[in-house]
Amino acid sequence: MKFSMHIGLFSHKLEIKRILKYYMGIPQNKINFREKVAADQGWVLTFDDVICLPGYTDFLPKECNIGTDLGPFHFESPICTGAMDTVTEDLMAIAIAREGGLGVLHRNCTYDRQLKMVKKVKRARSFIIEDVATVHPDMTIREANAKMKEMGISGFPVIDQKQKVVGIVTSRDIPFDPDVEGTIESVMTKNPVCLPANVSREEGLKKLYEIRKEKIPLVDSDGVLVGLITKKDLKPNYPHSSNDDKGRLLVGLGCSPFLPKNPHDLETLKKTASYADIMMTDVAEFYKKADMDSAKEMMNTLDSKFVLGNIGTYEAAEAMLTYDFPEDKFIGLKVGMGSGSICITTIQTGVGAPTLFATAEVKDAIQDYNPKIGLIADGGFKNPGDLVKAFGVGADMIMSGHFFAGCTESPGYVDTVKGRKVKVYRGMGSAEARAVGTYADDRYLKDSKKLTEGVSGHVAFLGPLKGVISQLEDGIRNGLIYAGVNKIADAGKIRMARISSSGSTEARPHDLIN
Repeated sequence: MKFSMHIGLFSHKLEIKRILKYYMGIPQNKINFREKVAADQGWVLTFDDVICLPGYTDFLPKECNIGTDLGPFHFESPICTGAMDTVTEDLMAIAIAREGGLGVLHRNCTYDRQLKMVKKVKRARSFIIEDVATVHPDMTIREANAKMKEMGISGFPVIDQKQKVVGIVTSRDIPFDPDVEGTIESVMTKNPVCLPANVSREEGLKKLYEIRKEKIPLVDSDGVLVGLITKKDLKPNYPHSSNDDKGRLLVGLGCSPFLPKNPHDLETLKKTASYADIMMTDVAEFYKKADMDSAKEMMNTLDSKFVLGNIGTYEAAEAMLTYDFPEDKFIGLKVGMGSGSICITTIQTGVGAPTLFATAEVKDAIQDYNPKIGLIADGGFKNPGDLVKAFGVGADMIMSGHFFAGCTESPGYVDTVKGRKVKVYRGMGSAEARAVGTYADDRYLKDSKKLTEGVSGHVAFLGPLKGVISQLEDGIRNGLIYAGVNKIADAGKIRMARISSSGSTEARPHDLIN
């Protein structure tokens, strides 16, 4: 029996696992996802090349569950927003997490700005806010007002030099006159009601109602500030939201596979990672020795879970699943290369792995080597039905920028082009994205900085994210029901077949008078 050697660093471990797999045999219940999309026959098919076939349904529509898991995290919606600077900043990450999905903050900015964005998401909704923003009594009213606007919050506990709470100030205490003089001490509420740090949600809500306030500082036995509870965070307005064990919204962070060399940036990234629930390496093609070596160092340095990618083949997944990454931090793989609506990597280089093909390839490797690893299918989606196809070939979650770039919560302003409301959407390998950040320096090959691998354009303005998510989720539910499965974990059972170009055309609206 002959076994090829891939990369010296992990080849020994890889060959041992291959031998064990060979002698243990293939599990009887294993689904061959590459066979489903003819990848084992040499075909590289995309979403428009396949169709899901109807199946027998023996459950009610209300019993269809689109929740999914990624490592230790549960999501009521299997959707991630892309780590792109025209898609996901703090507003988008907050909005999608409230709807049960995951926002992945982009990295085309400074490490300090990433930290600020992550903190905003974590402060947006939590039972107890531990990283409390504060002011001092001698701060000017102008400074406090500017800080409120900058941080997007409406009030602060006021603390003295010993960190003891001496007051509380909110936007209601600030005079309307923008040129008002004076310090916070002159307008703050002195000796505010405080609660102990171990207060329950019910006790917190009761006290907030009794005193008719929206914020209550939490203090220790010495009166030192240790946390904050707010009315909006205690109210169950978002029953399906994605939360951590402290009630804060879950958030992902796009990251380089390389640790920063600057000491300040490194310390900032460590702090950011301590807030971010999932770090996602954001590389066009991750199957490189340098990326894997440096990602391992990063995983050993930062306190977070990791999804690695992007990759596109069985061999790449096999190499990563047998590499010596920390098992407690490595939770997922992100797949797809060259499929995004603003990506031209395949055009520019001739190399790519369409998301449908890549998902099937990588899922087979996950089944063979580590079924606990999650899979995120990234890019190339044009319609809600494409999501069902991705789940049909093994995805646990999907990631998209195209669906969300036109939402109210995406960065940028609403413009008008030819009478239509639009927003800018650009690839991270575009000239425009490279002009404002250093993102492309290690996402694409450093020696080819002049080669653009993305374009910039406009997408239709769609309004709030909630409407877009609802449409996508309805498409997923209906697709699963029609195909005869009632949860994403069983989507691999969906029968799929190739479809001709005529069949694909027939599936769309046709023969209508405009």
